[in-house]
Amino acid sequence: MLHNVVKADFRPEREQSLATITDRVRELLPAIRERAQLAEENRSIPAQSAQEFLDAGLARILTPKRFGGLELGLQAWVDVSAQIGEADAAHAWCASLLIHHPHYLAQFPEAAQAAVWADGPDVAIAATFTPTSKVEVVDGGYLVVSSSIPYISGINHCTWVMVGGMVPQADGPPDWRLFLIPPGKFKVLDTWHTSGMRGTGSNTVVVENVFVPAEHTLGVAQMRDAMTPGAAVNDAPMYHAPWITYAPLTFLAPMLGAARGALEEYRSWTAKRASLFGAQVAEFVSIQVHLARAASTLDAAELLMKRCVEVAELDRPASERLRSRTYRDQARASELIVDAIDTIMKISGAAGFASSSPIQRAWRDVHFASAHVILNPEVSFSAWGRQEFGLDRDPKQLMY
Repeated sequence: MLHNVVKADFRPEREQSLATITDRVRELLPAIRERAQLAEENRSIPAQSAQEFLDAGLARILTPKRFGGLELGLQAWVDVSAQIGEADAAHAWCASLLIHHPHYLAQFPEAAQAAVWADGPDVAIAATFTPTSKVEVVDGGYLVVSSSIPYISGINHCTWVMVGGMVPQADGPPDWRLFLIPPGKFKVLDTWHTSGMRGTGSNTVVVENVFVPAEHTLGVAQMRDAMTPGAAVNDAPMYHAPWITYAPLTFLAPMLGAARGALEEYRSWTAKRASLFGAQVAEFVSIQVHLARAASTLDAAELLMKRCVEVAELDRPASERLRSRTYRDQARASELIVDAIDTIMKISGAAGFASSSPIQRAWRDVHFASAHVILNPEVSFSAWGRQEFGLDRDPKQLMY
């Protein structure tokens, strides 16, 4: 057992709580707003932003205490990510991943955790679960023969990366696993050219002929069923939660924050705006109603997300019924956020589409984020519907 492996010198000023992290993030928001356009143009958040996130303690939020983390819980992750999203969705997307990937690492075997956090918890980790890597079983572990995986957000500022692959099995279906790739063992291709979430730097990672020890891998089925090796050494309930109860929150939190930011931008702009005929736009009842509808819709999405966090942090792994409900609720929260941002965009008129308007950027980013496969309502709603009708789980649905 490797229970006392932290080597970093944790200075008194680095002692943190959720309140201190939130305060530090709040101080960063003006700079993030200023950098949002630059992030779009460069197709990646600035290196300065990534370093400020690490300095603020974001990577510690879900990291186990015994490795220098804070174990603040999943709601802290969601709240901080949404807070950043109010300034810029792309920054929030990268921050959400920076916070959450340590939660995944904490479910790997202890040797993998010790390798990444040997010098402290302020490590940026990228990940993709897409199982496209070609993998071979070798003595002591696996050989990632070839892997070229696109859409790995934040990879430009990360030092470690997790990639997915299917391991052939002689007596059954392939084993979907994650492989932890260390610094210097992967290449990054500049391939990220999109109309939304441009600043996330979601480029392609290439891995060729890299040996990965068995203890540096994690089975997706283990995460799905909350039976991971890391759960044996990390006691907090969030390390014992079924995958689907929390995974979609990674993308929902930035979406929620971005829509809230757009709502506030619209409110402050419209409060002093006059129509072409001199009337105060804020006096229009239709505008008041649309504003109220958008705000309440976002509140409803937030409440669904909070309920999902509660399920993920139960003192026992959630039942299959709760898992299907949570999967459903997360997809529904995505739909609600999209509905809200569409309302805000609609009442913004032509001015909202100006390239200088943060509202149109949030609108593009939210729609883009909602297209993530894990938020697909056809899949998640169907999973819940099968549960309600007493049907067996779809065997092709490997996440749930």
